[in-house]
Amino acid sequence: MTSDPTPGLSASTTILLIDDDRVLQHILRGLLRAQGCLVLTASDGSSGLELARRHRPQLVLCDWCMAGMDGLEVCRRFKQDPHLAAIYFILLTSRSSLGERVEGLDAGADDFLSKPVEPSDLLARVRSGLRLYQANHELLVLSQDLAAQKQRLEDELTSAADYVRSILPSSLEGAVGIDSLFMPCQQLGGDCLDYYWLDENQLILYLLDVSGHGLAAALPSISVHNLLRSRVLTQSDLGDPAAVLGYLNTWFQMDRQNNQYFTLWYGVYDKRSAVLRYASAGHPPALLFTPDVQQGYTLKELKAPSLPIGLFDGINYITHSCSVEPGALLYLYSDGIYEVPTSGEAMWELEDFRRLLREQIGRGSTDLQQLVEAIRDCTGCTSFPDDASVIAARFSAGNTHRQD
Repeated sequence: MTSDPTPGLSASTTILLIDDDRVLQHILRGLLRAQGCLVLTASDGSSGLELARRHRPQLVLCDWCMAGMDGLEVCRRFKQDPHLAAIYFILLTSRSSLGERVEGLDAGADDFLSKPVEPSDLLARVRSGLRLYQANHELLVLSQDLAAQKQRLEDELTSAADYVRSILPSSLEGAVGIDSLFMPCQQLGGDCLDYYWLDENQLILYLLDVSGHGLAAALPSISVHNLLRSRVLTQSDLGDPAAVLGYLNTWFQMDRQNNQYFTLWYGVYDKRSAVLRYASAGHPPALLFTPDVQQGYTLKELKAPSLPIGLFDGINYITHSCSVEPGALLYLYSDGIYEVPTSGEAMWELEDFRRLLREQIGRGSTDLQQLVEAIRDCTGCTSFPDDASVIAARFSAGNTHRQD
């Protein structure tokens, strides 16, 4: 009566036996074949490596002491080959000293089998090795699957980031020249900005900052951008900053927006009257630099204190206004541009940002990339920890014709 095959061994199991002792090779091959598995044999290390590359066995039994390439060198070559490294490697040896076992482990051996080989010991170690091989193989497959999913996600985020950049406005020239800078701290961020002529005389410009980072913050900002560009609101409403903020606060309550809220500074400039009307929802104040004969430029903070959009329903936002002189400069920004850690572990603040802006303008520079480099030089921080965006508007003299 024949016994059942050893658990873990089957016709799908491939074992490679490398041994220059033909008698031992014959005995071990017989024991393993009796358990139903496929056994490949080689009498030296080179032919064993060749067989392994062709057939990819799950487990290798290799004699330590062989002429030419010994078992240690065979083991090293298996473990150095990325296609063979995962194969479970058992060294057959009559050596038993601790130092020799350590040498075998350093070469990459997974286990040892002592000579003379006991059949029960052989089968037990083979079963154990195959279980570990299978577990490692499943982990490898899982790792590859996770890597593939991560790459797909990265590709999708890249596509989404490309879309966000595609909807951001280009620079404007004409009665008002505008440049902008958009720097999400991840591929996607919660900042969004826009500026465009509503009609021949009214210029809209705004910057918003959604709480959080990444995709969760990007979705509401894109929604607001598309909503304001879609003209769902009438032209009259879009020209009323307080009305725009009120509508947005009604539509984007945080309990319906995955607990996301956002700050927003929204302005409408009328070039006929040279008046800027604006409202703010918890956003940092815009900075208006007006040419001054004695001081170079005077600074006015365009504040409109109120709560961010989405926190509470029924908030009444207020529209403020100010005159804009020819040659004035207006800066809108998110707090990520100035809340930057310094090399001294302190946090850069709005006052530091205002001072740096004044210095840059005093030197005749309105280049936003130079501004960013100056912030990095001042703080010693090479990357911004939060989404950072800036709009810089230059108001020229006269009523030049609108340019889209």
